[in-house]
Amino acid sequence: MRSTRLALILVCTMLLAGCLGSNTAEWGNSGIEVDFSVEETEITTNLGDSRATYESLSPIGCDVGEQLTLAKNASTRIEFSGYLSASTLYDSHDPLEGATGMDTAVTAAVAIQAMSTGAAEAVEDGEGARIDIKQWNIPLMPETRAGSVDLDEIDADSDSEWYILGLIPTSENLNDGFLALAEWHKPITVHGYLISPTTVNGTPFRINDADQTTGYYRSSTHTVNEDCNFQVGVNNVESVYVLVDKIEIDGRVVSANGNDGDEWKLGDVPLIGRAGFISFFIVVGIGGSVAMFLLSQMIVRQGAKETMKTLLGEEGLAKIKKVAADLKRDKKSGSMSPTERKRQHDREDKAAQKRQPPSKKTSKKEDSGLSGFDLDSALSGGSSDGPTEFGGSASSVIATEESVKLEKEIVDSVVDSTPVFGQQDTWSPPPKRESSPVSNVVANEPTPQRREHFSSVRKDSPPRKKAAKAPVKRRAAKKRRSTAPVEPEPEPETQPEVQQFEEEDDFSDFSL
Repeated sequence: MRSTRLALILVCTMLLAGCLGSNTAEWGNSGIEVDFSVEETEITTNLGDSRATYESLSPIGCDVGEQLTLAKNASTRIEFSGYLSASTLYDSHDPLEGATGMDTAVTAAVAIQAMSTGAAEAVEDGEGARIDIKQWNIPLMPETRAGSVDLDEIDADSDSEWYILGLIPTSENLNDGFLALAEWHKPITVHGYLISPTTVNGTPFRINDADQTTGYYRSSTHTVNEDCNFQVGVNNVESVYVLVDKIEIDGRVVSANGNDGDEWKLGDVPLIGRAGFISFFIVVGIGGSVAMFLLSQMIVRQGAKETMKTLLGEEGLAKIKKVAADLKRDKKSGSMSPTERKRQHDREDKAAQKRQPPSKKTSKKEDSGLSGFDLDSALSGGSSDGPTEFGGSASSVIATEESVKLEKEIVDSVVDSTPVFGQQDTWSPPPKRESSPVSNVVANEPTPQRREHFSSVRKDSPPRKKAAKAPVKRRAAKKRRSTAPVEPEPEPETQPEVQQFEEEDDFSDFSL
């Protein structure tokens, strides 16, 4: 909502300053150019479908003598006074819409209700004639609709008199000053000259081999009064071309040279003037905006203080002020806040990371190895003298306490099972099984726990069953020794049973 209001204010301001509005035709080769004098006038226009030049034109002015008459080479300007009811500006003309001949030299057209200047100034706002324009393609023939006055219906029985003027500027300042005509319902007086239907040498003025009569001076019907004011004929409407030399509108002047004391300027503001409006805009507009902003900030801060006083109380506010004062004092003394210190540490860490060289790539051998496992020793197939820890150079089997204990029990059982009276052969421990090469090595396997052995994990392994039977033999031997009264017959020597491993006990599988 605020943005919409601001946009409307800016648009109104630009309209008052004259930044927005209708455009007039260009002055010069690409538009219109008039070489005017009361003796002879030349018009060059490029506003139609092609460039056209009208030479040897004779302006018609007011000849002041014993009687005021209209004549060639007369220096006094004709006046067209009244109340401006409608107008239009042209920056080009389209022949397809009906504009021909001198129409292409017209840059503005007006509909003025003929009356004296005093009568026009006395018209109240809203009481003047209002015209509803349908289209105005031909300067001297506007098409109107039903308004307070319909120009198409003006005739000898009408109560009002009208000028329909096709205005041709005689200078660049006048051409630009036609923008003043965009403001309707104002008193106006146009000063200028009519165009004779004959040239300077008296020959008929012709365009495209056709004599020009419509809109030109007619000696039989065109007259002026004692003030050189153009008189309206019996039909209550006069449509003519005018070579404009001056315009008076609502107390302002548009002159040929632009040096009049009351010269109208684009963007001029009534009452305070152009300079006054600029000063007013700077002082009231910009200054007022800054003042309102500062006032709103003060109100917001005051409200925040009151809220803090309500929530924290006087003691809390005093503590907050003390903390703020301490922070300012520390900052002035060069101390840094925790936030600033953390930011500084982060910057230093980033700088150190940038300065650190990139790490070298690990070798292929290091990438392919397992943690704690010597792959080259395992693949070499070499044997070791005894069990070593996992990851050693020659073995991948761990000799745990359980395996050592099991081996001792087997030895004891064999010794106990032999007769006491016989000569006991020296028992030799079974040959140790050489470790087989590791066949399946899986990368990234977790290192097995060193406290456990595969024999303790597999409860149904055959070596555990044989170890359980050994004590039974020992108990049987003790029983025979205790019950025999006499010396028994010698029994055949039994060879110590060598522990065999079944084929299904494959200890090379470490998948468990």
